[in-house]
Amino acid sequence: MRILQLFLLTIFLSCAKPAEKIPVSSEKESKTVVAVEKKEPLIIQKDILSFVDYNDDGDYMLLNAKKDQSDFSFINDKNEDRTLLKGDLIEITWKKDTIYISGDGETPELAEWVISVKKLKDGKVSLFRKNYRKKLKYYWSAEESFSKDYLDKLYLIVEYYIANTKNVMIKDAVSKKQQLEYSIEEQTRDGKKYTVIGIAIVFEHRVNTLRWLYLDQDNGNKLYEYDLPNDQLVNFE
Repeated sequence: MRILQLFLLTIFLSCAKPAEKIPVSSEKESKTVVAVEKKEPLIIQKDILSFVDYNDDGDYMLLNAKKDQSDFSFINDKNEDRTLLKGDLIEITWKKDTIYISGDGETPELAEWVISVKKLKDGKVSLFRKNYRKKLKYYWSAEESFSKDYLDKLYLIVEYYIANTKNVMIKDAVSKKQQLEYSIEEQTRDGKKYTVIGIAIVFEHRVNTLRWLYLDQDNGNKLYEYDLPNDQLVNFE
C-alpha cells in the first residue's frame, strides 16, 4: 500500500506545471524622468549714460552710450526713435536677452536689449541746434563720390566738433549766426587715407577756412584737428 502511494505521488508531481515567474519592474525603471529647463530670472536694469550714436548697419541695431570712460552698446531693434544727439544725457532701461551671432553658426549669446530710453538733458549738440538754428552747408568736388549715409554721418561729426570746439573763430561765427559750411575730400597722409573736412565761412564772396579736420574711418571715425604751424594732426575728443 505504501509503495502504491509513493507511485501516485510521483505521477502527480511530474504532471504539475511549474509556477510562472512574473517579472517585477524595479521602481527605478518605472519612473519617467522629465528634464526641466532652468531659466535665468529676468533682470531689468536702469542707468544714466551719455548718448554716443546709433548704429543700424549690422544684423542688430545698436544704441551706443558712454559712462565715465566706459563704452556700452545696447540692442536697439524695438526702438524706432532716432532723435538723440551725441552728448545728450539719457536714462536707459534694459534687460538681458538672447541674440544669435550671424556667420558663427547662429550661436546664441546674451546681450543687453533696450526697453526704454528717456532723455534727461540736452548735450552740447542739441543746445547748438537750438541756438544756431541754421543748417550747415557742405560740398565736394565732382571727382569725389560719397554715399548719402556717409554724408549724414559726416554731418553729425562736424556738428559735434562745432558744438564742442575751443576754436575762437568758429565760436565767434556761431555766436554771430554766420553761415558755416564745410568742404569734403579724400586725402592720403603718411600712407594713410583720411576724409579731410574744411570748416569755413563765406565773407565778401570769399571762403575763409577756419579749421581743417582729418577723419580716420578705419579707426572708429577718429577725428583730428590739423595743426598748421607744426604740420601735425592733434587728436580731438
